[in-house]
Order: sequence, then structure tokens, then C-alpha cells
Amino acid sequence: MNNRDQGTGIRDQKSESVARLLRDVLPPMEEIAGERRDLWPDLRRRLRAESTPAAAKAGVPWFDWAVAGGLAVLLAAFPAWIPVLLYYL
Repeated sequence: MNNRDQGTGIRDQKSESVARLLRDVLPPMEEIAGERRDLWPDLRRRLRAESTPAAAKAGVPWFDWAVAGGLAVLLAAFPAWIPVLLYYL
């Protein structure tokens, strides 16, 4: 008996023990297939719920209006900044 035969014997024992552990942990495929269901209807329902007009009615926060107003005041006070602002946009 050479070293190759001994190595494969140990590997076979290890692979058998791993296979036995996997069989114990994982249920047979028939059980998994029975529980599987299609997720697309749930996803479609969620997308429709998020795209309702009620979500579109959410207004612009007051802070955005304050920033826009401050920018308008600054540009009115310093019109030379308008090209600079346009350059960086």
C-alpha cells in the first residue's frame, strides 16, 4: 500500500462525514421546493404602494426653501458670482 492509497482513504472518510453532516443539516430538495413561492407579486405590490400619489404629495422641506432663498439673496447682492456659480454647476 503506498501513500496515495492511504491519503484517499482519509479523504473518503472526511468527505463521507461532511456529506453526513450536510444531510443532517439541509432538508431534502422536495421539502424546499414545496415551500418556495414567487416573490414578484409581492415586489409588484410594494412598488405600486410606493408610487401612489400620496407619496408624491410630500413637499419640499423648509430647509431647502431657506437655502434657495439665501442663495437668491446672495446672487442679488453679488451678481458677479452668477458666472462662478454656473461654472461650478
